[in-house]
Amino acid sequence: MKEKGLNIIKRPLILIIASAFFSFLPFTFSSLSFLLYFSFAPFLYVMIKKNSGKLSASFLKGFLFGFLYYVGIYYWFLWMHPLDYAGLSGVTSICVVCLAWLGISLIHGALWCVPTILCRLVNKWVKSPALLGFVGIFGILVAQKVTSYSQLAFPWVRIALPQYRATALIQMASLFGMDGLDMFILTINLLIVLMFIYPPNKIRLCAACAALLFALNLAFGLCRLNITDNNKELKIVTVQGNVDAEAKWSNESDSVDSCYQIYNSLTAKNLTSDVDLVIWPESAVPVNLENYPVYVDLYKEFSCEIKTPILMGALWMKDDKYANTTTLIDGNNVLKPYIKRKTAPFGEFMPYRPVLSKLFPALSKINVLQSDYVNGTETVIMKTDMGNIGNVICLEITHPQLSRQSVSDGAEFMVAVTNDSWLKDSSGTWQHAAHTVFRSIENSRYFVRSANSGVTLVTDTRGRIVSSLGALKQGALTQTIYLCDETTLYTAIGDILLPIFGSTLFMLVVVCIIRQRKKQ
Repeated sequence: MKEKGLNIIKRPLILIIASAFFSFLPFTFSSLSFLLYFSFAPFLYVMIKKNSGKLSASFLKGFLFGFLYYVGIYYWFLWMHPLDYAGLSGVTSICVVCLAWLGISLIHGALWCVPTILCRLVNKWVKSPALLGFVGIFGILVAQKVTSYSQLAFPWVRIALPQYRATALIQMASLFGMDGLDMFILTINLLIVLMFIYPPNKIRLCAACAALLFALNLAFGLCRLNITDNNKELKIVTVQGNVDAEAKWSNESDSVDSCYQIYNSLTAKNLTSDVDLVIWPESAVPVNLENYPVYVDLYKEFSCEIKTPILMGALWMKDDKYANTTTLIDGNNVLKPYIKRKTAPFGEFMPYRPVLSKLFPALSKINVLQSDYVNGTETVIMKTDMGNIGNVICLEITHPQLSRQSVSDGAEFMVAVTNDSWLKDSSGTWQHAAHTVFRSIENSRYFVRSANSGVTLVTDTRGRIVSSLGALKQGALTQTIYLCDETTLYTAIGDILLPIFGSTLFMLVVVCIIRQRKKQ
């Protein structure tokens, strides 16, 4: 009976389902992030020991894991219903939300066939379970990386993301970014798998290697947390208006006046004489300022009145198209706005418009302003007397290279504005905010994340959350931050770990193939 039970547990289908379940669970409950060090082990075991059939079977194994994994993480899409502010309601809204949830899970899930197929292709020549496991890990990293490209770019999920509160364990991001953290976690999983594959005399070696790697990573993290490189002090106030999306976009003049009153009153209520900068979130000004200069004058007057510059999310026009920007108004001066470099698919532009607009006509209506936004091409570091300010907007925080580029161009602290009202109070609000922690560690910069609704927070140069305001709350954070000019290894070299890892694996696999052919 016991042997029969073990055989059932070892079935690939059971292992894949269990692995996917325990891997997506920490994305909803971050307190379970320790599961990440074990949860991918069953999937890796299947790739190494249960993956010798047809290529189609390997594809299905990878796809099954990936689909279940992403369905469990992306279930917060359901909180987007209803889409009244986008002109969709009732059945149409439900269909669009479910299509987004299941569609992106299918697309991203299919990418997880990369590791299973890679392992299947080389297992004829590679007899080492460890090397085969590292081929699988490389495939997983590639599958994640692909989500950053194409018009459907949505790199929301990274394996290490749920560990955003365990700052001592994620300082490696300052060296190799999230690729390094994901590879570290998967390597621990692989060593656990090898403990069940290798003979008894090697089990202790695998366990010792896992313990040593974990200890070294923890030691590095604890050391880095005790080293700071802060310079000039700066006091900021960031305001969270919690303006409902439908109310914001329902009537242009009324919505702008309402937002103006909400953000002005909250700012005045929380402002003190020693505040250096006021920050308002994405779309705090839901109107094109170039076409309505009267509002620019209003904000200039308010900045003069409070004698403090205001950095706000606003809309401008560029090349006769809408641009999502952050704009700094300092008294009567308006600095060159930062234009969002990575616009959001479906929210700010229609990807593959000629095809998708015909297949799914309702999708073309989701853009709030019924037209595509233009992409910016520059970091636009705002050079002020208080310091050099770098900017990212909304989903740009999930693209590490954008923050890195801003810091490389001279940003001494970073501002991330967003509008997560469409996420309400789902797990997606903290998943989105968690990326801020990793961008801070990667580049050793304070980040001020200002949300209309969602999570407003401030992180220090080591990714520690020093203050925060949760979803669906109206209020403000007053926080002292510090400028920094430290250059981390990641800021200097970027994402080179994956190419080096892939090149090394390729050479090792070629050597294995040559040896096998010589034997034959």
